[in-house]
Amino acid sequence: MELSLVGLLRAGWVAAILPILIASLPFSWMTSFHGLVLGFAKRGKIMQASKSFSSDAYYWLPNWPLVSFYIAAPLSLCCNCTPDVYKFVLNGVAEFIVKGKSRMPSLEFDWWEFTIPLVKLGWFQRIGAAIFFYGWIHQRRCHAILGSLRERREQADEYVIPHGDWFRIVSSPHYLAEIVLYFGLLVASGGTDLTIWLLFIFVVANLVLAAAETHRWYRRKFENYPTNRRAVIPFVY
Repeated sequence: MELSLVGLLRAGWVAAILPILIASLPFSWMTSFHGLVLGFAKRGKIMQASKSFSSDAYYWLPNWPLVSFYIAAPLSLCCNCTPDVYKFVLNGVAEFIVKGKSRMPSLEFDWWEFTIPLVKLGWFQRIGAAIFFYGWIHQRRCHAILGSLRERREQADEYVIPHGDWFRIVSSPHYLAEIVLYFGLLVASGGTDLTIWLLFIFVVANLVLAAAETHRWYRRKFENYPTNRRAVIPFVY
């Protein structure tokens, strides 16, 4: 089961990553495929045909037929322990069936046993957790800035340039913060699991493509848009 689950997850992430990477190639003859990939997006400014573009668009995740991000991502992060959890639950159910409810041992929760693993965390886990919460703080701030723009807008179709926090350096800081979050998880995992790497690469490829489209939209929309801002990677892209 372990090999089949891990193999399927890795194949799923590769299948999700490849179309995004191909659509990112700067070739004119790839325009149709680029539009097809963007067509999987259901919300956000990058959908050029939409009349409801909003400066508070949060995420752009392609709705791949066989890969659901919110299901596959947690599975990827715990794919190594999933078989053990499955066996534990299966044995518990079997024991309940054989012994019956009245003969089952009473469940007791020991807070000390729960906190011991946290005390024994290694340096990778501690550094990864610090990176994760650093990204989470900035993501929360950027979402608050985007939310305040909606509250201050006098007309529904009026757009303004967001400022503050990481908006000083990139157009999509909430995407950048999302990348930082997953980088923290990658560091916490020790960087030795290929499945976690594929998950991280998917997140980066997906959000960079979305951020590039958002950045182009901002530059077309505002003539006075700050020239020092990059799309998502500070001072680089």
